[in-house]
Amino acid sequence: MKRSFRRGIVGLGLTGILLAGGAVSAQAVTTQTNFDGNANRFQQSRYFEYQTKTTTSSSQIRFNTIGGGYQMNIKAQRSDTGGQFSESKGLGTGYTYSITNGTPTGVQTRLIVTNNSWTTVDVAITGWYKTN
Repeated sequence: MKRSFRRGIVGLGLTGILLAGGAVSAQAVTTQTNFDGNANRFQQSRYFEYQTKTTTSSSQIRFNTIGGGYQMNIKAQRSDTGGQFSESKGLGTGYTYSITNGTPTGVQTRLIVTNNSWTTVDVAITGWYKTN
């Protein structure tokens, strides 16, 4: 009984380490963060997670797929003031776009995605982004 109890605790510990390691690696903002989800209907915003800006470079995004032949709009937002930067409109698949992001280093930032056209359906999107 003691042996199986120890195995259970060791297993839980290893699981916790693996989960924590995965969460930490997702915050590496100078590497690609993958996404797979939906752009919301009615041109409502989809917000990607906040990440700390580590360089003065523009953010980047690449759409691998956009359902239904739609196009997307992207802009960056800084967390401390809520200020948003110029929106890039009509983005399609197969190209890496630079997104204006004037957030200072050390401040958190995120990307906001909206559909380029008003639609009554959610649109599937996949790809990656870097807030840098």
